[in-house]
Amino acid sequence: MAYRLKASDPTLGDAVRRIALDQAERARAEADDPALAPAEAIHQIRKRCKKLRGLIRLVRPGFAAYGEENAAIRDLARRLSGLRDLEALIETHDRLMARDDAEAARFAPVRAALTARKQAAPERVDDATRAALDALAGRIAGWQIEGKPAKVIAGGLEKTWARAAAAHDDCRDAPTTEAMHEWRKRVKYHWYHCRILAPVWPGPVGARAAEAKRLSDILGDHHDLALYAAHLAGAEAPDLDPEAQIALGRITDRALSELERDAFALGARFFAETPKRAAKRLAALYAVWESEPRR
Repeated sequence: MAYRLKASDPTLGDAVRRIALDQAERARAEADDPALAPAEAIHQIRKRCKKLRGLIRLVRPGFAAYGEENAAIRDLARRLSGLRDLEALIETHDRLMARDDAEAARFAPVRAALTARKQAAPERVDDATRAALDALAGRIAGWQIEGKPAKVIAGGLEKTWARAAAAHDDCRDAPTTEAMHEWRKRVKYHWYHCRILAPVWPGPVGARAAEAKRLSDILGDHHDLALYAAHLAGAEAPDLDPEAQIALGRITDRALSELERDAFALGARFFAETPKRAAKRLAALYAVWESEPRR
């Protein structure tokens, strides 16, 4: 897998440039891949952008161009958000209808309305997005990471994980849609960091990556479900009879509560260790790995 350190990387900077260029080139290829439906191509490109932002967050303390590049990649992804949001609402509806307490036929108008909106939405990657990806790929060769690698990594890890811990605390106090989504974003960046660093000790770091992904997925499902609930209460919601509206609302609320329970149970284990300690431990493992003979 390319989204990780390799023993063949001469330096941390070389690793960052290799990983970043691979993601940018894959995104550019997916933009024109005839085997991908437009919606799938958009989804893939947005995932590449998130992985790129996670990568540069890991080395933020040593990456002078971080602010500029992070903003450019963020803005590129935002261009593609509309269609993916509709896809997520349809997927969320289908997951909800698979529950034992849901009657899919009763709530079919919801899916029909979402599908009609998706079919009416433009499905394409435009030339401006292609140009932005080309420009990004061209800049990557000039990216420079300055400073002692283990110290750079420790700083990047701690900053991101401290924000995740703060977001976790905010959710404990008030699990709003915005707070839970912020928590999810920070956890997802930590998952990316663990994926990149997994080679330094594959068993333990790989296990941490797997659990970070599980927490990110739970929080992602929560965010999608919260947006689904907002859609049901919004102006574009389909007409349902009052009893069906109440029933669907109750099913949605139960599912949200279950996801919150699972997220907080897993989160308590992650945040039992302080961000500073976790970052120091992972950076120390990197230093050991870096000092070993290269193949």
